[in-house]
Amino acid sequence: MNGLKLYHFIMSEISTELIKKAVYKLCYDANICLNSEVYLKILNAYKNTDRIETKNILKSILQNAKIAYEKKRPLCQDTGQVIVFVEIGQNTKLIGNYIEDEINSAVEQCYKENFFRKSIVFNSVFDRTNTKSNTPAIIYTKIVDGNDINIDVLIKGAGSENKTKLEMMLPTSGEEEIIKCCGDLVLAAGENSCPPMFIGIGIGATADKASIMSKQALVKKDFSEDEKKLADKIKNYINTKAPIKYSDNYVLDVKVLTSATHIACMPVCITVNCHSDRTAGCIIKNGQIEYKNKLPDFVNFDMENIAEEIQANDIKTIKSLKKGEEILLNGEIYVARDMAHKRLNDMLLDGKQLPFNLENKIIFYAGPCPNKPNEVIGSIGPTTASRMDKYAVSFYNQGVIATIGKGSRSKEVEEVIKQNGAKYFTVTGGIAALLAEKVVSSEIVAFEDLGAEAVYKLQVKKFPLRVELG
Repeated sequence: MNGLKLYHFIMSEISTELIKKAVYKLCYDANICLNSEVYLKILNAYKNTDRIETKNILKSILQNAKIAYEKKRPLCQDTGQVIVFVEIGQNTKLIGNYIEDEINSAVEQCYKENFFRKSIVFNSVFDRTNTKSNTPAIIYTKIVDGNDINIDVLIKGAGSENKTKLEMMLPTSGEEEIIKCCGDLVLAAGENSCPPMFIGIGIGATADKASIMSKQALVKKDFSEDEKKLADKIKNYINTKAPIKYSDNYVLDVKVLTSATHIACMPVCITVNCHSDRTAGCIIKNGQIEYKNKLPDFVNFDMENIAEEIQANDIKTIKSLKKGEEILLNGEIYVARDMAHKRLNDMLLDGKQLPFNLENKIIFYAGPCPNKPNEVIGSIGPTTASRMDKYAVSFYNQGVIATIGKGSRSKEVEEVIKQNGAKYFTVTGGIAALLAEKVVSSEIVAFEDLGAEAVYKLQVKKFPLRVELG
């Protein structure tokens, strides 16, 4: 045979209907149940810190995971963009409908049936109308050796995704330069990414491939010893320079994936994931689905908060609050975020009457999940406040007494808050299942067509807040 070897392949058939079933469950599991590996890292961080502020943050995250699982409610209100990595054995024959159609069908069905928030728009530039199905998913396929199919799902929220960074480093960059570059990029992400964080880093190939690798790193389990050592060094660099309130737990895990590249290139991309590191995976072989994720042993925490209770209509007391104070808010607040703010601002500019008076109102920057029939509201948590800065000056000058969100504000917004004797409150990001427990009533009061971005009026009880500005 002239030195050629003969291979006898056994072709396996896998129905794309089975792939659809698998993707449905992976989307469900990733959104509802924090996997045991992630839960244990957060729990260990809680046990190993003596700082009370850090303990309280981690305790609320752990309790949120327990509530989400028990009540089948999303961990975070931003049920994100679905990213699917599919490795198909080359000896596999797919039968049935087109695989990407089945994957998107699974995503749509899962998000509708389980009241997950749909956040995908038809086109980034020309049509930002919500598709109302959370599709299309981002799908990456790869042909590998064998007869099996491996599927990993990554749920990517916008708060952390917006902190993705690509750096084209010099090809002569040494390890220390790479560590500093990656570390500084992560540190710049700040509170908007809901720390403690999980970081994926892709190094090599081309700019686009490095970006994909940084996400693959978050779902991958096997790394070389060199990649592990580099990841540990980057993690240590970040945590030694992190904000003190997170002690050494600003980043709980770093994963580095490297590859070949051009002699003149050194692409480096970081993908930031919040503490709800929402991944799930499975293997399909011999016509069966084997799921990888394990259920954690949840710990029950005493969540009693001894902070002072403040009424939302007690304007005098709200104005007297000092930076750093923690309170429990009772009463009426309004929920509005990006598109609602734009519409309200346009109405102000056009001299039209607003659907509610802004004077002495508290606005919560959020976009909740749809509520189930037996729920007051779906999972709800803060979104990045700085995205509303372009409207905040006008709204505070119209009489808004306080806003609620996560992350920092611009200097201009800080100044107008000070001038008006107003406040900016923050709340721990990503504890949306827990915060939903604090909502007594909910109704849409404007822009229902915006779905998750509609304006809601809520009644809250013992809603935990921290005075950040004012």
